[in-house]
Amino acid sequence: MKGRISLLVLLLFFLFRAVVGTVAGANEDRSQKGLTASMIPSSAQVGNVVTLILQYVLPEGAHLPEKAGIKGLDGLTVLGLENIPSVGGENPSAEKNLSGEIRIRLLVDQLGSFTTGPLSVTFMDKEGGESVLEAEPVSLAVLSNLGEKPEEALLKPIYDIIPAGFGWKRKVWWGGAVLLLCLMTGGFLWWRKRRRFKEIRVTPRILPHVAARGSIQELEEERLFERGHLKVFYFRFSEIMRRYLEELRGFPAVEFTTQEIALAMKDKKDRELLQLLRQADLVKFADFRPTQARKEENVKKALGYIKDTCESFEKEIDISSKKGTKEGALIRKKIRGGRRFR
Repeated sequence: MKGRISLLVLLLFFLFRAVVGTVAGANEDRSQKGLTASMIPSSAQVGNVVTLILQYVLPEGAHLPEKAGIKGLDGLTVLGLENIPSVGGENPSAEKNLSGEIRIRLLVDQLGSFTTGPLSVTFMDKEGGESVLEAEPVSLAVLSNLGEKPEEALLKPIYDIIPAGFGWKRKVWWGGAVLLLCLMTGGFLWWRKRRRFKEIRVTPRILPHVAARGSIQELEEERLFERGHLKVFYFRFSEIMRRYLEELRGFPAVEFTTQEIALAMKDKKDRELLQLLRQADLVKFADFRPTQARKEENVKKALGYIKDTCESFEKEIDISSKKGTKEGALIRKKIRGGRRFR
């Protein structure tokens, strides 16, 4: 009987040591600082919003600053950031170690690979100095908007097929238009024959890059952004750049959506402008509120894009000036001839 009691006491002693060792190991694991990153979901289409989750564990006495210093998001469009800390838990000894997660909402606005850089979070240690938690980059698979097999996708017309019948009403309209055109042509020739001298007035044409820079300057002087009218500012800013792109590339950028503009772009220089148009769409349609620094950076990039692409318009001025000199000489010669035989 005494041997059984001794054996039972011995078993209880070893069981107690095992439980204490497990709890101590768990506390030791919780005291190790670290940072892990994950993307939810792991795949998305262009235009979707995904969440980057940074789970962190800080050492004893450390804390995050009010504005967490997060690096590795260069080139990505951040829509929002939320820090959700959790202190301690059921174990009182772990209350000195702060853990939690940072949720960052990102807009998928890139084709192909969507990858972050090496991630890091800055925190303040118990001595008041800055330290860094680091994690490996996180990638996301970008899916095609045309489905799993884009090569087999069929494009459908936006409007139904319009019948092309040619009825008698159309013939009447065409006949009237031809008759009106003949009358206008005859009146113009009669007016030109009766006119002896032709007055030439040259109206200077405002070049697209000059007009775009002037419009941006006027928009800045109105200080709409500073007075809280963010959407009005970005609506007008987007329209100015679309009109300039339309003059530069020859396609109706004002009428196109941003996605249609991206498909029509052929020059690599236009990719920077595409990024600005997408950011403007976020403000116009997604209630995104950029900072003053982001707005000034957008304006600076827009002016830089105009400066880099205005060479074609300046060449047009040079050719027009040379051509205008020759035409002017011929006009002066004809006028002198007309006065001679007057």
